[in-house]
Amino acid sequence: MDLTITVRVCDKCKRQDRDATRYTLTPDEGKPVTRDLCDEDAAPVLEVFGEAVSEASEEKPPAQRKAPAEKAPAKKAVTRRRGRTPIKTLDQIEAEKAAKAKES
Repeated sequence: MDLTITVRVCDKCKRQDRDATRYTLTPDEGKPVTRDLCDEDAAPVLEVFGEAVSEASEEKPPAQRKAPAEKAPAKKAVTRRRGRTPIKTLDQIEAEKAAKAKES
């Protein structure tokens, strides 16, 4: 019988005797950064984002979040070109030029 115990510790001070809370900060156009911090080490973050962080943590605990809705099956991808510019090879363009030259 295997038993696994998971303990969340502060990423900064590594103390196991303090409760740690997981914080995720997402900068504009950047990857989200996740850190587990005790109350003491999270004080600077809470000072800047205090009300926003406490409101977000009170909304829904992670265990009670809803599962994402199932997506409809993907439709066949359709590639569309912008505008109505025809695509031609150099040979086709030269043939059209020759035909116009003969007409005039």
